[in-house]
Amino acid sequence: MILVIGDLVADLIVLGSGPLERGTDNPAEVRLTRGGSAANVAVAVAAQHPARFIGRVGDDTIGRALVEELQSAGVEPFVQRAGRTGAIVVLVDAEGERTMITDRGAAAQLDAVDPAWLDGADWLHLPLYGFAAPASRAAILDAAAAVLAAGAPVSLDLSSVATMREIGPVVLQEIVDRVNPSVVFANAEEAVVADELDLDTGSAVFVVKRGGEPVRVRTADAVHDVPVGRVDDVLDSTGAGDAFAAGYIVSALGGADTMVAANAGSELAVRALRRPGAL
Repeated sequence: MILVIGDLVADLIVLGSGPLERGTDNPAEVRLTRGGSAANVAVAVAAQHPARFIGRVGDDTIGRALVEELQSAGVEPFVQRAGRTGAIVVLVDAEGERTMITDRGAAAQLDAVDPAWLDGADWLHLPLYGFAAPASRAAILDAAAAVLAAGAPVSLDLSSVATMREIGPVVLQEIVDRVNPSVVFANAEEAVVADELDLDTGSAVFVVKRGGEPVRVRTADAVHDVPVGRVDDVLDSTGAGDAFAAGYIVSALGGADTMVAANAGSELAVRALRRPGAL
């Protein structure tokens, strides 16, 4: 069982045709979808391997609908319910790049995780978003400690330049040290900020997604570049990094080496680039 702990929120995807003009109407295609990095990874994993999502949603109509959608996708959801379900407005430009306006709501208030929810973990994946608020940070660190003690590997996604800077170098390093990840995922911008913050990822495999450029995989012994397929018809980059993480984790858990796992991640990410919203 692959466990993912973090956010399950509603994504309001705005596919625009050009720059926004202030003070007037801006034609766009608008879609309401399931979102949250952790939920995205869980859904992408579930298509290939048993997956469990752990998080917090509001005790409201949107929260109930999102949980039902996870179940329909084959994910086993274990959720706390309180407050108001979070939502994110995702503005997607003509090149498929996204800008996010975030209200994490209940997702930012994760309480202590029931130890029974962690039973059977073969791997735990943690997006950095879940560590932003001190209360949920403590809950996730405790859950990670329990999974590590049981002998399962943990992966960490740096997720967001803004979140990295909000957390700050001291706490971010503490998170990495305590989570002791086997794999750390980042995009090119996050990798640059990791260097700026002098982040030490220890013995973790450091996987950097670089858009159309080869994925860079750094191990203790070497640095490898893994080619990615060319994608000319990018619609929306939302969830592509989460799809990559899912493909990588499932492949690595199956015994693949880092190069093969990175290729599996890239193949799954390509599918996400060709559809609006997350997988």
